Amino acid sequence: MMRKITTLFCMSLLIFTSCSSEDNSSQNTETSRVPKKQIISSVNAPVTIDFVFDGNKIVSSTHSGNYVVKYTYTGDLITKKESSDLTNEYNYTNGKLTTYLRKLTGRDYYDKYSYTYESNDVVSFVVTRITISTGAEEVISAKNIYTLKNGNIIKYETSSSVITYKYDNKNNPMRNILGFNKIFEEQPQVSSSVNNVTSYTVTLANNSSYTNEITYTYDDNNFPTVINNKALSSISTYSY
Repeated sequence: MMRKITTLFCMSLLIFTSCSSEDNSSQNTETSRVPKKQIISSVNAPVTIDFVFDGNKIVSSTHSGNYVVKYTYTGDLITKKESSDLTNEYNYTNGKLTTYLRKLTGRDYYDKYSYTYESNDVVSFVVTRITISTGAEEVISAKNIYTLKNGNIIKYETSSSVITYKYDNKNNPMRNILGFNKIFEEQPQVSSSVNNVTSYTVTLANNSSYTNEITYTYDDNNFPTVINNKALSSISTYSY
């Protein structure tokens, strides 16, 4: 159940991926504004997430059922995210994420994501699976490429699909959380930046494709208060 809650939370963060080339006149001027609560309503039971901050550093998020995710910082960078069933560890070089370790409780292996910055706008990564007892490494995903614009992901390519993203010029709910925009993790869906994804198109290896749209209701500061992701049959509401 907790794993399902985590997955739903991560998928809800699809809206948190990036920046638009449109006019930024409506973007945030309140650099201290962070979300206090998120409620995700879907075909499953609603999930409530309460956030705790120390200034602009996220301390924890508590999900329905007392599932708690805790964050650890080193300086202004998030270096660990942990819960009862998962620990993520992040390592950086000159402020850029270089490795991300994903460790699930009870597994005899963990996954390592290694990032290479091909240019200012292209980041590639390889996923290897490491057996804890022997240290043996196996490549499980060799082709993964992010294309960025203004420092934000606009395309995600793997060996089986290409996903392209479009954005509004409003404020992402998580945009002011320190260090969030440094974390790629295994999907751009769980990254955070400035604006909100309004649509994304998935093109598969056989050239078939589909597009999903996300709609928003904004407050007077151009932060979303309601997010409707029809593809996931979910509606998220935020309070700040």
